[in-house]
Amino acid sequence: MSRRKIAIGVAMLTLLSSPVFAQSKRLLGGSAGGSKYHFFYDTFLEPSIPEIGNLGGGTIGGEGTIHRLMWDRRQRVYFGYDVAIEPLAEPNTYRMTFGELTLSSDDAHVLGGDPSSWTPLPAPDWGGPAVRTVRAGEVLALDLLTNNSTGQKIVDYVTVQGPSAKSQADPWHADFIYETGAPRDFRADDAALEIRLPEIRVNGDLGTTAATTGIVLYGTAVWFYLPARGRFILSLTPHPDLGFRSAGEIRGSALTFTEGNDTFNLISSGRIAPGSGPFNLYVLHDPAWKPPAAGADSAQWGSADRLDQLIGK
Repeated sequence: MSRRKIAIGVAMLTLLSSPVFAQSKRLLGGSAGGSKYHFFYDTFLEPSIPEIGNLGGGTIGGEGTIHRLMWDRRQRVYFGYDVAIEPLAEPNTYRMTFGELTLSSDDAHVLGGDPSSWTPLPAPDWGGPAVRTVRAGEVLALDLLTNNSTGQKIVDYVTVQGPSAKSQADPWHADFIYETGAPRDFRADDAALEIRLPEIRVNGDLGTTAATTGIVLYGTAVWFYLPARGRFILSLTPHPDLGFRSAGEIRGSALTFTEGNDTFNLISSGRIAPGSGPFNLYVLHDPAWKPPAAGADSAQWGSADRLDQLIGK
């Protein structure tokens, strides 16, 4: 896959070689489309520190105009963009037109509750519709939201591919995963967990959950918080020096572990660990931990590329 990086925003971005981008954090990913093309996005926080609250997101629509949106249900704000995709006469070539997010009253109900109680954040400053011609597999970078005081950004990496039997049958599992940063040799600690649309049960009962629509957790460590139970950090590799213990196992799209007298079962919509076969699961439990912002009365989810981004925070 070609990875030509084109900025849709005001300034051209350079290739990903800065250490800042090596600290990016994947927030979520997804796809949309139909019989003529498939649109994919992978969303990153750059840099990954400071952390932000749980964001949801997804797409509305397929062929024609795709509405790509993200939301924060605690603050009741949303943002995003529209993209229209047109297959061109040249094989595997597409015209992508990006513009301001538009949601009908029916579309806005995906946010939950009364749509009038939600506030749209300012659209990316693209100076009007931005048009790009791309070949299948080329990757574009779109700055969605920037914190002017810190320079931290939420960035979509997007691509278009031709339709396939796989992508039409199961768009959640069509393959597009983008990785930022400079390439290096693989290490055991690089093995990442990926949890999509999580559902968790404690002793067989559905846990107190926040809406998981659009939630994708990806990193060398993922975590979840449950009210009155604290936070659980999950890892594929042992870190006894940090207090992790071998507590359970991962089998395909499910993981199970015990803490005290409780058994936790978590289900993902896709494979959780890379590679085939069952794997040991290591867990660090912090029963006193609570989310730094409002929302301690519902489940919260998160992930990190390095454990030191979570421990003690």
